Amino acid sequence: MENLWITLPALAPDYSGVCSAMFDLGGICVIHDASGCTGNYTGYDEPRWYGSSSKIFCSAIREIDAVLGRDDKLIDNIVKAGEEIQPTMYTVIGSPVPMVIGSDMKGIAHELESRTGLPAFGFDTNGLGLYNKGIAMAMTELIKRFTVKQEEKIVRGINILGSNAIDFSANENAKDLVKRLEDWSFTVIGKMMMGATIEQIENLAKAQVNLVVTESGLAAAKLLKRRFNIPYVVGMPFGNSEDVREMLEATLQDGEERVLKDISQDGEVLIVGEQVLCNSIRREILKRRPECKVTVGTMFGLNTAIASEGDKNITSEEMLIELLDSGVYTTVVGDPLYEDLLAEGSEIRFVQIPHVALSSKLYWDKMPRLLTKEMDAFLEEIVGKEAFHIVA
Repeated sequence: MENLWITLPALAPDYSGVCSAMFDLGGICVIHDASGCTGNYTGYDEPRWYGSSSKIFCSAIREIDAVLGRDDKLIDNIVKAGEEIQPTMYTVIGSPVPMVIGSDMKGIAHELESRTGLPAFGFDTNGLGLYNKGIAMAMTELIKRFTVKQEEKIVRGINILGSNAIDFSANENAKDLVKRLEDWSFTVIGKMMMGATIEQIENLAKAQVNLVVTESGLAAAKLLKRRFNIPYVVGMPFGNSEDVREMLEATLQDGEERVLKDISQDGEVLIVGEQVLCNSIRREILKRRPECKVTVGTMFGLNTAIASEGDKNITSEEMLIELLDSGVYTTVVGDPLYEDLLAEGSEIRFVQIPHVALSSKLYWDKMPRLLTKEMDAFLEEIVGKEAFHIVA
């Protein structure tokens, strides 16, 4: 019964991650489904959707289409839509029904590219994987397709990898990050994926270093390292923290990869959420209270490459409840919906930081701006005012 979730809603799925990654590229994205999955993405997993001009379509597959395998009908409809809209590319994205009937999403994309002459991508997503894997999948395919070797590097050129609205929400976090890097005298070449363009992706290899700000960007960083020998740093700067800057400067000098992480210790604070952001929160807590025992946990698949020993791979609602009921933690940091799992009368202090991947539109307008003074109150609530110093 481990996989039975009673209190928490479903997490943002892989097809939502692909759509989020492709959002700014000017292409047509078609979710091959019967309408539910498309509505789930546009209505609940994409805070930028309302008022946007992104081209997200639904194939509206029906029972007879599934029985007969009418891929030709799908391709014809996409081509007709493209003739009216003039997109930059096509993306066809799977859902549970295509998975069951064995639809060849890459084959459909190949046929689209053959007929239209435009780049086309097919993703065998199925709604069972999670959003971060969908984002990673999209980013790596875009790099394989568009990024070209460059003869010269841009001095202090940097790519941002993993910025996405499901983790950052639709406030100014992505823009704040670009400004901070520019204030540190870096030239931002690629913004993957918030604010991305095809031209940026073509020029990613001009960078001297990559900054991975969420786990979803790690696969792209490793690919760029293999293909173009660009080293990477994993971490998200908060407030006026200089930790990430120092890591970037060191990596520019020696070409070594660096990950912002600290020793994981059970005993006081449990942070649950996106792995890189949680690592960065832990760093800020320990800078203010070095004696504090802090553990990071994630429900989105623990990536051991950027985890500390003792970090928690939380695979179910039941496992999270067991951690909360263990008596080990006095403070829990995470999405407001996790608070519903606390036992009645629990004395655990809960500090909220919304995550679109879980609570969707309920709190996505409450996400703090990570590089401003809004982080002051958030961190102060965790560590206590007596241990707090001004961040930004």
